[in-house]
Amino acid sequence: MPDVPIDLARLVDSLDECDLQTLEDAVGSRRCRERYGADKIDGLLEIWGHVPPCPRCGLREPLRDGATPQGRARWKCPGCGKRFSALTGTIFASAKLPLYKIVRIVEVMCHNASLRLIELTCGISHPTAYLWRHKVFSTVDSWQEKVVLSGRVWIDEMYFNDTDLLHDLGRKPRRGLSKDQVCVVVAIDAFKNVLVVASENGKPSTGRISAALEAHIMPGSTIVHDCERAHCALVRKLGLVDERYRANAADPEYLLHMELVNNLCSWIRRYVGRFSCMKSANLQSYLNWFVYLFRVRRDEEKWPAEERVVRHLALSEGVYLRK
Repeated sequence: MPDVPIDLARLVDSLDECDLQTLEDAVGSRRCRERYGADKIDGLLEIWGHVPPCPRCGLREPLRDGATPQGRARWKCPGCGKRFSALTGTIFASAKLPLYKIVRIVEVMCHNASLRLIELTCGISHPTAYLWRHKVFSTVDSWQEKVVLSGRVWIDEMYFNDTDLLHDLGRKPRRGLSKDQVCVVVAIDAFKNVLVVASENGKPSTGRISAALEAHIMPGSTIVHDCERAHCALVRKLGLVDERYRANAADPEYLLHMELVNNLCSWIRRYVGRFSCMKSANLQSYLNWFVYLFRVRRDEEKWPAEERVVRHLALSEGVYLRK
């Protein structure tokens, strides 16, 4: 790496803390412009042709109405007369961070970083890192609603300690499967479409398995499972065919035919394990983000993952309010 020119080094050394922050912001904004074409969120929306829906009545054909005092494009709803900016009703509406820092948060989150790492990498406080993590999560809250599994579909369950419950009861986790654990229903098909749903505590009933999977399995699919009674009931209810392999870690047939979903469960467990202080009430939000990133990485050859996530974030209508 070439040496820093002496004059430039002296200039940087002469800056006070305020000027140094200004320089850092300028460099970050330039890099953001070079990569995404804009250094402000409304600039990105303009580039990508985003037309915001009316926050009052939901009409998706507003009319341009000049600009706000901050210079952002303003819109007017022809139906109810509401005036609003491109950021109204989005996670950016009251954002105080510059775009390059928001982009950096998203890029770091694509690698499942902890809050502490987000703080250090992006130069923000812990409350800000927490707030933006959940702002980003809010943009994928409904992502799994449109997942449809077809062909050969593998299903299974996994369990995590309910930290909220254990904290309230003031005791250690029980050994084995119990009501102290949150059940997570996992499904994946041959096309690597994934569904991961947090159910209630304890072993799932037929009704809970049906509620988690019924609307997401294409008619005519083949269900591959481990002989759970609730799985068999789901197969009968949907009129599907199935393949059954009784769970036995010593059986090579079971290991071979259930390998895909077992590997998925291992990836989910490692992912959730990164967030040791996560509240169980937020588990589904973390699982939604996992499924979204799984899909993004599956198609990474078509579109770089970070750029795709930033575009999704900018064009989404997710909203998260500080609690």
